[in-house]
Amino acid sequence: MALIIISVGLVALVQSSQNSANTLTVAKNQTAALHVADQVMLQLYQKANLTLGVHYGEQRFQGQTYYWQATLATTDNLRIHRLEIKVGLERSLDYAEAQLTGFKKS
Repeated sequence: MALIIISVGLVALVQSSQNSANTLTVAKNQTAALHVADQVMLQLYQKANLTLGVHYGEQRFQGQTYYWQATLATTDNLRIHRLEIKVGLERSLDYAEAQLTGFKKS
């Protein structure tokens, strides 16, 4: 009986460890994607001739390729544009690991 209780406890412990490892991987990817989004936003802030619309690119970070999409759109204030960045692990960006929004003088 004691062996059954110990084996059930060990199985639960192993499953808990696997869940923790998966959660850590997801958090690591999201943190890295947010870093990429921040870097892309800084690069786009510095571009003087950035046109309205959607822009795409990719960036390597920590041995992983991250794909990004930046959308520059108008706002109610004619002198300010809205810049939205999405970053994901797949080119299609069906799932974004990170999203960041900022504003840029036009």
